[in-house]
Amino acid sequence: MKTIIAATCSCALLLSGHAIAQGAAKGSPPSGEWKALIQEATNLFFEGKFDGGVLAAKKALELAERERGPNHPSVAVSLNRLAELYRALGQFAAAEPTYMRALAIRESMRNPDQPSIAQSLGNLSQLYMAQGRYSAAEPLFKRALAIVERARGAEHPDVATALNGLADLYREQGKFPEAESLFKRSVSIRERLLNPGQTQAALPVNQLAFSFNGMAAIYREQGKFDEAEVLYKRAITIVDDSRDRDHPLMARSLSGLASLQLRRGEYDSAEVLFKRAVEILDKSLDRNHPRMAAALQGLAEVYGASDRNSAAEALLKRALEIRIVALGGQHPDVALTLEKLSQVYAMQNRGAEAKQSADRAAAIRLALVRK
Repeated sequence: MKTIIAATCSCALLLSGHAIAQGAAKGSPPSGEWKALIQEATNLFFEGKFDGGVLAAKKALELAERERGPNHPSVAVSLNRLAELYRALGQFAAAEPTYMRALAIRESMRNPDQPSIAQSLGNLSQLYMAQGRYSAAEPLFKRALAIVERARGAEHPDVATALNGLADLYREQGKFPEAESLFKRSVSIRERLLNPGQTQAALPVNQLAFSFNGMAAIYREQGKFDEAEVLYKRAITIVDDSRDRDHPLMARSLSGLASLQLRRGEYDSAEVLFKRAVEILDKSLDRNHPRMAAALQGLAEVYGASDRNSAAEALLKRALEIRIVALGGQHPDVALTLEKLSQVYAMQNRGAEAKQSADRAAAIRLALVRK
């Protein structure tokens, strides 16, 4: 089966042959054993087998340090891959120092490899965005974009990838005009790279589908439901045509379309799509990843809309637990889940529990405003 990168990492500037070659270009080249280990970790990453990838990446890191010392580019490559695997698993506390060490090594080189620095910046930005640390993420995204534009030219695929990252940050912040413009520029770059006779499915699947999902989410929030539906379905078709129908990126597309149908009151079809998304994530991602929490919350909203409040409560409690562990107790997504849980308690005439959840959510939001 053709594989694509996990949705959780779909905007990362990915480890490439260039990055491995850079590890060999500075000082003594890494050994064949190291190359085999890092390739194994990379293959497992792209296949969504993140736990196995962590083991391989740790072995690669230990070998690189032993063979070449703590500041060799092969160490930075190993650290970057390990951090990406941690992030894919939702282990954000472990990912951050690993990313930062990789970045420090790359920046300290006598003749720094600029695209590799951009890769580290982009990956660290993605982590900060996932944690809701938007003010920390934005300057890193912008710096990564500027670096790849200078190093690769304005029409390079890496520029499209960097544009997607910054666009998604703006979307998360509700800066829809800025986000839409960047997503469209990314799509334009990708589509101009098509050869005559190629289809959109021939493009890097994760990036194009990611752009469509991002624009669809913007249109959904603006009430442009028809435009959003077209883009969600385009994303689903692209991933489906890649023969990777059980990949997390498909779950993201299905969840997006399901959330649109939920807003339209099309509960039966929304339920089917959310269930399929949960099923995919259960198989391909750590069960405790924040993206699973989002799908569970969506399905809970469907249940709540059809008076299946006990089922909705169970899903929301699971989503809340996932988000607290992965994101910390003060994240806005935690507040949102608490608000949904309060509504379910209220529907069950459990006033004390409804108030307790609502008060917790309000306290989180107040603390965020004061920051």
